[in-house]
Amino acid sequence: MNKIPVLLIDDDKDFLQIGKEFLEDDKSIRVETSLSAEDALKKITVQPFDVIICDYRMPPGMDSTGLLKALKAKGIDIPLIVFSGFAREEHASESLKNGAAFYCQKSSRPEVQYAELKNLIQHLHRCRHAEQALAVTQKEFELFSYSVSHDLRAPLRIIDGYCKILADKYSASLPADAQQHISRLRASSARMDAYFEDLLQLSRAGRLPLKKEQVNLSALATSILQGLPHPATGLKFTQDIEKDVIVNGDRALMERAMQQILDNSCKYSKNRPQIRIEFGRKLIEGRQICFVKDNGEGFDATNAKDLFTPFHRFHPESQFPGTGIGLALVQKIIHRHEGSVWLESTVNGGTTLFFTLNDGGLGPPKRPG
Repeated sequence: MNKIPVLLIDDDKDFLQIGKEFLEDDKSIRVETSLSAEDALKKITVQPFDVIICDYRMPPGMDSTGLLKALKAKGIDIPLIVFSGFAREEHASESLKNGAAFYCQKSSRPEVQYAELKNLIQHLHRCRHAEQALAVTQKEFELFSYSVSHDLRAPLRIIDGYCKILADKYSASLPADAQQHISRLRASSARMDAYFEDLLQLSRAGRLPLKKEQVNLSALATSILQGLPHPATGLKFTQDIEKDVIVNGDRALMERAMQQILDNSCKYSKNRPQIRIEFGRKLIEGRQICFVKDNGEGFDATNAKDLFTPFHRFHPESQFPGTGIGLALVQKIIHRHEGSVWLESTVNGGTTLFFTLNDGGLGPPKRPG
């Protein structure tokens, strides 16, 4: 079993010996010692450590504050526990402000203080390796996105390009069924490219850092409905947008979510003689709940448990084209904002999508509608 490498720093040799004995009672911990921060810094640059434990003050040389600053200057990210005989609050505050993971006070009962240190070492070790695993996962996502953007989509563009050449230059000499085959090939290429694009959007929505600000969803909804390329225009389309529904969120991500929600509402209402889209908010159980309501096709909500799963559909693509990723993207964005999203719908009775933001993801209230 690989042991957790710990560096213990103190200017007292006896303290180092005692500390090493107590900590290595835990067979998962291996301790190196240093009598000065300067010596420790040399070791850190050539040996891997998961946790550093450093005395608060080590006269006359570098103390814990100096070591923290030196590590930061060198770009070394190892969690450091300041272990001090000082109980003053300003010392703890200073250490944490300078980047210490924890500030622990030395105790006259070594079995107690080292039990606490062992727990902190195990905790920091788990956190450190979880962060490393997350970094690897994010890197894999980046490679996946690059592969989708460049390697996987390139053959589609080539297929579509040659099909277009055939259609433009040789259509007169091609029989009708061959022209239909070319048309189907181009449509399939475009559909596959749309799948790739939506998968990329889903991946990015989970990785991009949030930049929260005040976002007027009412203004976004109005603008999006005006720009959507769907049949919801003219005399057969009406909209009811509540004014100034303002939330705290990432503008770009919320615009993407609203775009998808409203596009779905319009798409699934296109066969109605009169399309009606409504956007607003309700205050239920002290929570602000936003909603988008349409009078479209609807579906049996009792079978909707997989509706937010990528590629899951209730209607055939021939009737309502799409990739089946849109609602998964909406859910990803809402969850990034620590909110919840759910649907109410009936067959031929329209659909209402509800969502909350910044409420800890509490889910639907008892009576959301």
